[in-house]
Amino acid sequence: MIQIDRLYSTDDLYMLRQGEDEPLWEYAARFSHEYSRCPDTDDRVAFSAFKNGLYESKFRYLVHSNPWNTYAELMKQIAVHAKAEYFNSKCGPTTLARNTFVDPLPASIPTPVPASFLRTQVPSYLRF
Repeated sequence: MIQIDRLYSTDDLYMLRQGEDEPLWEYAARFSHEYSRCPDTDDRVAFSAFKNGLYESKFRYLVHSNPWNTYAELMKQIAVHAKAEYFNSKCGPTTLARNTFVDPLPASIPTPVPASFLRTQVPSYLRF
């Protein structure tokens, strides 16, 4: 029998790992959800368990090299880095290369309409 809605312990938090292709925000959301199900867990333990589960990345290096001590500080930094990770994935060099646009004409210059188009496409009763 599988129990779905059970309370977790500190040991369960240490079992969580970020997947190789899992974005930081997704891992943080999954971890926060599981942490919310651990009623007696201290913030320091959660901080340590989160660090332990990070995949090798620049953010993992930052977490281990900076003096962040609380889970709240860690979550603030995750929000900053997750946004950067998201925008870098959406607007990276490969995406920008595919989305090159030609500059549109300025709004002050009207686009000319050929006279032959007006005579052939518009019925006579609509012409001025």
